[in-house]
Amino acid sequence: MQKMQKNTDEQRQYKRFFVKKNTSFVVNPAWPQMGEMVDISPGGFSVVYKSEEPWPVADGQQHMIFGANDSCLSDMPVAMVADLSLSNSEGIKRRRCFKFGQITDQQKFLIDCFIWINGVSEC
Repeated sequence: MQKMQKNTDEQRQYKRFFVKKNTSFVVNPAWPQMGEMVDISPGGFSVVYKSEEPWPVADGQQHMIFGANDSCLSDMPVAMVADLSLSNSEGIKRRRCFKFGQITDQQKFLIDCFIWINGVSEC
């Protein structure tokens, strides 16, 4: 497996935030895989879930993210930027990192609100 180099603040455009436990995502209704969000920024997010299956959707398709207080991000265009396989005593997990695609000002506002509600600390 290829080792990923840790990004420095200079390489990132946005600060990332860890999220509250049980912040989850759904890929899309056709593939009801759910997982746990690890972190989020105005530029993207990463998730972890149990699976050995390949990623079922193409970049640009919509995803849904659920957080505390019924907060939800839906219809957000995303592109996968990293795919890691993690093995441990619980089996195989996948960590996938996504960046948001072309978003509107309203979607940016919703992402900022989601981070404010669900973010717990800066990464």
